[in-house]
Amino acid sequence: MRKSILVILLVLLAVLLSFSAYVAVLFVGNDSRQTCCPYTANTQQNFQSEWVTGRGFGMMGSGRMGPGMMGSMNTFIASEYEFLVHMIPHHEEAVEVAVYLRDNTEREEMKKFAEDIIRTQSAEIEQMIIFLETWYPDRNYQVNYQPMMRELKDLQGDALDRAFLEDMIPHHMVAVMMSQQLLTQGLAEHGDVALLAGSIRDAQRDEIHMMMDWLANWNSFTPLADTRNWSVLIWVGVLALIVFIVLVILLILALRAGKLATGSSSNQAQEILKKRYAMGEISREEYLNTQKDLHN
Repeated sequence: MRKSILVILLVLLAVLLSFSAYVAVLFVGNDSRQTCCPYTANTQQNFQSEWVTGRGFGMMGSGRMGPGMMGSMNTFIASEYEFLVHMIPHHEEAVEVAVYLRDNTEREEMKKFAEDIIRTQSAEIEQMIIFLETWYPDRNYQVNYQPMMRELKDLQGDALDRAFLEDMIPHHMVAVMMSQQLLTQGLAEHGDVALLAGSIRDAQRDEIHMMMDWLANWNSFTPLADTRNWSVLIWVGVLALIVFIVLVILLILALRAGKLATGSSSNQAQEILKKRYAMGEISREEYLNTQKDLHN
């Protein structure tokens, strides 16, 4: 009977350990990509050849681009001043669209990306305005900017996220091109502007790779909320831990009880053997041999 109980407890422990491992995988599994490198994407596509030559627009289709998309792709700057006055409204459009995405997307990845755009590009807008007010106080920095991105207010769910990515890729590409023009043509008159242009170019180039990777792997681009219910998993994990502790305690008690029972049986046998030997029922040789067997 005791052996059956021990076997049952051991089986339950094995099942519980397997279940705990499964829960751990659910908690940790997909988080490694987001926690470690939330916006790092490896793609073999060369965005410069795809987007600068215009082939990248094929993935969006005609008629999906904002009114100023193609015109902005042909933007050329001739001075530091032109870089600043064109980059400010360009950033402002990105921030405005990112705010709408942040408030309406159902994907945590997209919400986080939108927040990053809002924070980074808002700070860069403030910095560029300071540059203009400091170095070009007498010049007007208002330009006739044509929006590049389409209207998103009628979109939701997958349609919203996909449209944002399809439009933001070429939008970022224009910023990269303008920054590269400033740097390669030696148009920066101040080191701070050159540093800013380099930062914009590198950051938005990495984000282009990330967005292209998201679009290329759309089926795997799923919000955590759709695949895992965290509150349920937490309670299941807590209950699993409690059951595990209870089973361990029961196993220890069962093993201890088995040892005590074995010890008690051995003592009783020794007493019976001694009585039989004292009453002459067995010889000394039989007594010693039996006592040896009991000790073994």
